[in-house]
Amino acid sequence: MTEQRKEIFSERVPAGSRMYFFDVKESAEGAKYLVISESRYAGGEPRERHRVMVFEEHLAAFTEALTEAAGIVIGEGASYSYIEHVRRQYPRAYRKWEEEEDVRLAREYDQSKSQAIDTLAKVFGRQPGAIRSRLRKLGLP
Repeated sequence: MTEQRKEIFSERVPAGSRMYFFDVKESAEGAKYLVISESRYAGGEPRERHRVMVFEEHLAAFTEALTEAAGIVIGEGASYSYIEHVRRQYPRAYRKWEEEEDVRLAREYDQSKSQAIDTLAKVFGRQPGAIRSRLRKLGLP
């Protein structure tokens, strides 16, 4: 039995050898979702097709990230950097480690070796990879 999908909106955007399609659909259960498709002519080969589906509950975050990325590409976000983006979640990311932080990290790691790296990352305001790297540098596994 085929699931009925109702198409609510469709927009086609030609872009050289590519064609982009933006379709808003509704499932048989009434859930709305966005389908972004790319169709690309591959020189004599059948067209390559790629699709991304974004469901209603994720659309706001998807749209925000897409808008930020597009702003950077077209130059509206020139002062925006990747580091600033990371620091939204990890305020001390890419900052020099202070000696006091090393001592505290070693102490907290020793006190609770079972403590998740993600928890230490939140406590120290640094990315999980930075915590793992610093633990290795301090000679801790």
